[in-house]
Amino acid sequence: MKAQKTVFEKALEQFPQKRILVIGDVMLDRYTLGTIARISPEAPVPVLQKTDEKFILGGAANVANNIAALGAKPILFGIIGADNSGEIFLKLLKKSNIGTSGILVDKTRPTTVKHRFVVGENHQLLRVDEEVSFHLASAGEAKLLEGLRRQIKTCDGIIFSDYAKGLFSEGLIKKILLLARDAQKMIVADIKSVNKKMFLGVDVITPNISEGQQMTGLSEVSEIGENLATSLSANIVLTRGQDGISVFNKNGERTDIAPKKVKVFDVSGAGDTVISTLILGMTSGLSLENAARVANNAGSLVVQKPGVATLSLEELQASLVDEGHVELVDTVPKLWGYEKWLENNDKYCCKLLSLKKGYQCSLHKHKVKDEMFFIMQGHVRLEVGKKVLHMLPGSFVRITSGVLHRFRGIEDSIIIEVSTHHEDSDSYRVEESRKVEGVPV
Repeated sequence: MKAQKTVFEKALEQFPQKRILVIGDVMLDRYTLGTIARISPEAPVPVLQKTDEKFILGGAANVANNIAALGAKPILFGIIGADNSGEIFLKLLKKSNIGTSGILVDKTRPTTVKHRFVVGENHQLLRVDEEVSFHLASAGEAKLLEGLRRQIKTCDGIIFSDYAKGLFSEGLIKKILLLARDAQKMIVADIKSVNKKMFLGVDVITPNISEGQQMTGLSEVSEIGENLATSLSANIVLTRGQDGISVFNKNGERTDIAPKKVKVFDVSGAGDTVISTLILGMTSGLSLENAARVANNAGSLVVQKPGVATLSLEELQASLVDEGHVELVDTVPKLWGYEKWLENNDKYCCKLLSLKKGYQCSLHKHKVKDEMFFIMQGHVRLEVGKKVLHMLPGSFVRITSGVLHRFRGIEDSIIIEVSTHHEDSDSYRVEESRKVEGVPV
């Protein structure tokens, strides 16, 4: 029988049908690459011998590039200057199949450029910024809004990508929010601390842990998330680098998503990948928490690439299929916690057992079943025949058929059980499961 598709697989299949408005501060990332062989005779500084130069879409344009790489259609709105950097920027958009009709050319400002001088694989010597941060004139805002009115009804969601470079004013944001509400479109925003109060009314905000600390003046993850969710009246997806993602919804609930253990090459642009995947997941039917799980996966893949990189839909689909998702597996409640059947075929069974502190399963044995327990986390007291084992993460034990056994949670614990194929009736209980909190161990 053909296996049913997971909700993640179904959602990712919808990505190519999605249209996402990306509104924000666009910029051009310029890289001058080279080697150093000597110190300047003019001053005690290294001389960079240029070997190459490259240009990459940055800021909100990198968000749009991530949307496009994931198979969806981005509709980008931003401002550039009437200069050579602006011309390079427009050529890069066309090369990435991103429309240019939403890009305003403002003769009063330069194109925002981040010029990095790099040695070796990714060692930056210096960064030179060319930018201004004053707001659009009223005529420019009116032109931008007119373009948004034409596009907003056909889009599936909206991203605000704020780098505090002048596109967003309080008045412009209010007008865009009114358009979004009338069209019933979801807004996910990546914002700077200095502008946080202007974005009241968006659905989801995606700060990293450093930005969260700046916005709140707090240091603890729980305090940061709860403060932002309350003060901004928004769902918060707090990205925490090597510690994963924490989701704080407006109802006060928190969900922690564990990090993927990967070799990090470069974190540049990872936040753009996360926000792009998050909105595509949510507009494709995933819950906020499940969309954050996919975004966490996407972020862990893109940081393994050098420079500001994107992720293809094929890469993301392959990673999800390969890993499976324990969150999708049905939970079977037990007095002592719960179990999830990860696999059950005619050769073997595999379960995840969540054991609560102070509870124990029944004292039982099997006539046919031969099983092995592996402790993922916590502290488990296991009775096996006449022996008592205290098992910590990394401990494992095999229990053959006919041996009486039971486990007790000294701490909240996670156990992986792998066993031979058996019937449900192959379990013979001597004592039932019960709470044993306070009983000496």
